[in-house]
Amino acid sequence: MRGVRAATLMARGYCAARNQSPSSEDTLANWCRDLLLSLGVGILSSGEALPRDPCLIVANHISWMDILVLRSLLPVRFIAKEEIALWPLVGSSARKAGTFFIARGRISSFRRTLEQVEETLENKDSVAVFPEGTTTCGDRILPFRSGLFEAAVRTSRPVLPIALRYETPDRRRLDTISYTGGESFARSFWRILGEPRIVVRVNILPFLLPAGLSRRDLSLKAWTDLRRVLFPSL
Repeated sequence: MRGVRAATLMARGYCAARNQSPSSEDTLANWCRDLLLSLGVGILSSGEALPRDPCLIVANHISWMDILVLRSLLPVRFIAKEEIALWPLVGSSARKAGTFFIARGRISSFRRTLEQVEETLENKDSVAVFPEGTTTCGDRILPFRSGLFEAAVRTSRPVLPIALRYETPDRRRLDTISYTGGESFARSFWRILGEPRIVVRVNILPFLLPAGLSRRDLSLKAWTDLRRVLFPSL
């Protein structure tokens, strides 16, 4: 029954995303919350207040659910790998929600995406990126790719690091949430349905101001701050 409800909500998401602007009446955020609820996911947010002004949001990347979690909390556009645009239903919904798709290894695609992100930030909408470039099991944070931090430098918009961690209600890390390798979306979705209860802890860190910093400086500082919060014993 949870699977039927979640699948129905995913189909509704296509309509919620249609012509949805991040700054308009946020039916898309409501849809994300409903879908997470149907999957048994509860969100616990801590740290700084949610931003009101446009910024470049950077987060560690564990699952396709990361996008649902962040979008349920914030009006934000995402940057995703080009392959996601081809996923059934998910790709079309992401496209209609204003996602920027980037082709790995093509400098022309990167430049076009960088220009789009700069324009979006200047037009006062936030953009979210997962600078690791891939997902992990949540047991580490990979080095950040610094390229898209250039958009924050050029527009003087702050960078907002957000730490994500998926847990059981008794605070054990949930590896089953991870969506890595060549696994199909359907298989990942089915495995998540098998979890009776999922808690995602969202820790909003202080802004990083780009003044006087290079994109590499910003990237390293964001990575260091997130690593300190996610893995304080290291």
